[in-house]
Amino acid sequence: MVNRGKTRVVIGVAIICVGCGLPAVAAGGVLTISEIQYTESPDGASPYNGKVVDCAGGVAIAKVAGGRPRLFLQDPNALDGWGAIQIKGWASDAFESVNVGDWVEIRQTFVEENRGTTFLQYWDENSDGSQPVLHVVSHGHALPRPLVVDVNEIRAPAYLPATDAWGVADHSAERLESMLLQIRDVAVVERDRGKAQDNYELQWFRAPNETGALCWASDYMNESRPKYDLYLPGMEKGRRLRAVTGVLEQYTNLGEGYDYYQLLTLSEEGVAGLCPADLDADSDVDLWDYKLFTDQLLVPSVPPVGDLNQDGKMSSTDLDLFNAAWQQADVNGDGIVNGDDLD
Repeated sequence: MVNRGKTRVVIGVAIICVGCGLPAVAAGGVLTISEIQYTESPDGASPYNGKVVDCAGGVAIAKVAGGRPRLFLQDPNALDGWGAIQIKGWASDAFESVNVGDWVEIRQTFVEENRGTTFLQYWDENSDGSQPVLHVVSHGHALPRPLVVDVNEIRAPAYLPATDAWGVADHSAERLESMLLQIRDVAVVERDRGKAQDNYELQWFRAPNETGALCWASDYMNESRPKYDLYLPGMEKGRRLRAVTGVLEQYTNLGEGYDYYQLLTLSEEGVAGLCPADLDADSDVDLWDYKLFTDQLLVPSVPPVGDLNQDGKMSSTDLDLFNAAWQQADVNGDGIVNGDDLD
């Protein structure tokens, strides 16, 4: 029986007990994250599911606290997918010695598929008697840049009225599981989705129609989220965003009618709102916004669209704020504020 009590940090060589009918230790030496994650199975399960493996690990891109804390590792050399994995701890202090940016490896770890997501288990001992060993190899690594993906690549599930279920048509997003991703130019169109009703639906707002380009996101792992709220402040229906950054997780519970992917935001900084100078809310700041601003100076609406300091009127102060917002957000200096300035 697996002892899932308080996690012990074990230093040294793991002890391997060999026996019949126990989870096999994977052959082939130390495995990369990609080798553990890559699968051609329709359900997305790792080929090492149920086995004890040695993993070369990757850079810690996120830590999530809790009674069952999680550590997200990503291999910066895996650029096209299959490059990240989660480690689940079985004590609240399991990853106390790990910092984001550390390169972490884990040996003698049990691979387990849990509700669609591949986990490496960091508990007291495996069912074959071996003990997982978590080791911080080095510190201070730059985090991998978020992989910019199309909303369709992590498409929202469809509702299936015949079975009263929500499910994705395929699992092509499996290659992106646990990786740091970014989607751009989206708007919140629905809330209260998913098993815990904590998902909100995002739509690419340059989509040609309202029925396509949808994905689900959730703030339940977000360190900036107020404790008892489901969402970050301001994550309301109709809000437009330049970018949303997070890690991708699959949630599958077919018995309750759910099979979907969700983009998990990690901090408030991972949700980039529209630039204040983007007056027409089209996710870029250009001469059309400047024209709208100058038109408002001549014939202001009520309330004025360009009233950036919210004093109820248009003035030179608003013009200064408009110019400052434009210049600050135009990171690449091309005169236009858009998704390229997030690169």
